[in-house]
Amino acid sequence: MKPALLIAISFLLPLCLKAQITLNSSNAPSQTVCQTNDTGNRVKLSGTLPDMSVQTNATWDFTTLVDSYGFHTFHDVASTSAFPSATFSHTINYPFAAYQYTTTKMFGIAAGGILSYGEHVDRQALPLGTLTGNPNDSLVFAYQDITYAPTQSEVKFPCTMSTTWTDVTKFTTAFNITVALYSLSFAPGERRSTLTVKNTVKGWGKMRVNDGNGNPTGYMDVLQIEQERTVLDSFFLNGSPAPTALLTAFGLTQGQISSSAYRNYVRAGEFAPLVEVEYSNNTFATIERCDVHRQRLAPVSVNDVQLDHINIYPNPVTNGSFTVKVDGTHKSFSYELYSMTGQIVAGGNVSADSTVTLQNDIPVGNYFIKLTSESGTYGVKQLNIVR
Repeated sequence: MKPALLIAISFLLPLCLKAQITLNSSNAPSQTVCQTNDTGNRVKLSGTLPDMSVQTNATWDFTTLVDSYGFHTFHDVASTSAFPSATFSHTINYPFAAYQYTTTKMFGIAAGGILSYGEHVDRQALPLGTLTGNPNDSLVFAYQDITYAPTQSEVKFPCTMSTTWTDVTKFTTAFNITVALYSLSFAPGERRSTLTVKNTVKGWGKMRVNDGNGNPTGYMDVLQIEQERTVLDSFFLNGSPAPTALLTAFGLTQGQISSSAYRNYVRAGEFAPLVEVEYSNNTFATIERCDVHRQRLAPVSVNDVQLDHINIYPNPVTNGSFTVKVDGTHKSFSYELYSMTGQIVAGGNVSADSTVTLQNDIPVGNYFIKLTSESGTYGVKQLNIVR
């Protein structure tokens, strides 16, 4: 993409994209996005942080944040037949004491939202000798598929300002434990969990981040979703509550409650939030961490050109045709339709209030349409093609 176009697109995004977005099945992330590994960056919390409070029609500028380190988020195809509606997966770790086990959550996209159906656990054997003093002691998680009852909604469609939903999900994770001190030899055990997740769309606006190379990105429309998570865990051995002393050794308690709170800044077409902020509790006062996901970002920017207000409707485009309306004195424009990677996929001429008909071979997805007036000024609008 030409540098001048990069400048125009990224500067005009905050000027043109002022309406709050609605997340729904037409602008949900594609299977390709959901099945592809992403990277994230944990940013430093030292220095002056941007205002992350609840706001509407906000401008969140995260370009001042400095990276601490990067990490991978492991997404893949959902490959187990136990979850026939799942199409992609996400691998996470459950830490406890000095240990952790790995589980793979199973997801799918339906008309009602982005859904989580359960977890798949591969066999994992954890030696416990450093904890118990016996090198033969172990904790084994068997190969298992864990179904959530009921299914959990990661994002509920349609999702826009003031949307709220709460899921209470129960699931059980099986294991076997050997601890000679407690006369346990491959004793069957269970972690019985109740996960309560409350989500509320509290704000909306536009956000830009650092692209990782010291440059600001263009602004992107986001919803600000507050999430409160509470897990109630109970532990059983041989069908009875696990001994208190054994739980204490693992840093656990019977009926323990673990809570966490997040503000997620979510954009259309992506599974991971653009920015995820974790707080110490649901007062949202103290920040624990802040992660940025930099996949498929809007281009870099400087403020140099603009057109008057641009309106394109219908958007999303459902039949390949849409109307362009531009306020102001300009009457005719050339237009170029760009993919999110900067490739021109269509172009032509259009007046200030007329219809554009696209070719049928343009894939569904998110695009930028650039309008250039007869005097050479630019305007940009985001366009979603769903057909």
